[in-house]
Amino acid sequence: MQGAIRVRRPKLSLAGSPDVAGVPRLPRDWYAGDPFATHFLDALSSTFPFGEAYFVRSVLRYRECIDDPALRERIRGFAGQEGQHSRLHDEHLELLLEQGYALLARRNRFLDVVLRFENRRFPKLSLAITAALEHLTAILARQMLEDDARRTHGMHPVMAPLWRWHALEEAEHKAVAWDVLQQVAPSRPLRIFAMMLASFFLTLETTMRTSYMLAKDGSLFDRRVWREGMRFLWGEEGLLRGTASAYRAWFRRDHHPDEIDDASLIAHHAPRVEQEIAR
Repeated sequence: MQGAIRVRRPKLSLAGSPDVAGVPRLPRDWYAGDPFATHFLDALSSTFPFGEAYFVRSVLRYRECIDDPALRERIRGFAGQEGQHSRLHDEHLELLLEQGYALLARRNRFLDVVLRFENRRFPKLSLAITAALEHLTAILARQMLEDDARRTHGMHPVMAPLWRWHALEEAEHKAVAWDVLQQVAPSRPLRIFAMMLASFFLTLETTMRTSYMLAKDGSLFDRRVWREGMRFLWGEEGLLRGTASAYRAWFRRDHHPDEIDDASLIAHHAPRVEQEIAR
């Protein structure tokens, strides 16, 4: 188990300084001018406001069942970090709504109702799904941090600090939901089922949202956009390239998130991230 989790409170402003009064500087295609890459990350970001709240509810439900004071303190840090993620990505969502993607807000309200119901009626499944999604986000975080120069160099300077900060904190708290799950519901069939659900619905939701934003832009059926998008995800230097072994690790009987030691990545990136988010 890793050490204490620090709750940072970024002073980031995603709108930046306006070029014209009331108009954010962040361009529509803020990732190297690439509409697919931009909207894929937009799609992920737009799920975080309700998703992070779901994670926190799922874990806090069992806090009083945990006797280990160190883990209880890590739960506090986990909840604090996720609360900050929800806040900043909600600000990003507001920018997307200003750009005309109104369906995202309606979809989020609907899913928030569904997930609150799931938290109440199926709390152990909710915790298992949270741990599974934390595994997936930790994989993406590691991709970002291991090759930050390639992953964030094309991002607009307003967005790059957001993604570096979020990736850093996902690496820091990646084991919290897992450790709680192992104490309250250490069922391997449950976690396998949870990962199947998490993988399916995250893929579906991300694809739907990316496609919706591309459709609003008039580029849904642009072959070049999708060709570049597949290169962004699965090409030789793609975001998801080389992640299969980390994904499969979840299904092993002896799996634990800390079997991949991210301490050096965290130590390397934390000073820069903390300087960026203090501005």
